[in-house]
Amino acid sequence: MVNRKGVFIGAYVPNELKESLRRRAALEHRTLSQEITRILIEAVHGQGLPVGSVDRRDGNSMPRRRATDPLPRRRADDLPFISPEKDK
Repeated sequence: MVNRKGVFIGAYVPNELKESLRRRAALEHRTLSQEITRILIEAVHGQGLPVGSVDRRDGNSMPRRRATDPLPRRRADDLPFISPEKDK
C-alpha cells in the first residue's frame, strides 16, 4: 500500500454525484481523489490559478497594476490618448 500524507474523510454522496465527479476528473486526467482534493482546496482557500498556469510572483511582490497608476493606463507603443473633450 502507498504511504499517503493526509487524512481520509468519509462521506456518503449520491451515486450520480460520484459519477459526475469521476467523469470530470477523467476529463482533466486526474484521479477522483485528486479532483475532490482540488475542490476542497478551492472551497477553503479560494479560486486557484487556471489549469497549467504557474504563479511566478514573489509572496511580497506588488500587483502589476497599482491604484496609483495614472489613468488612462496605456503602453508606450500605443497611440496617444485623445480625450473625448478635445473635439475640433
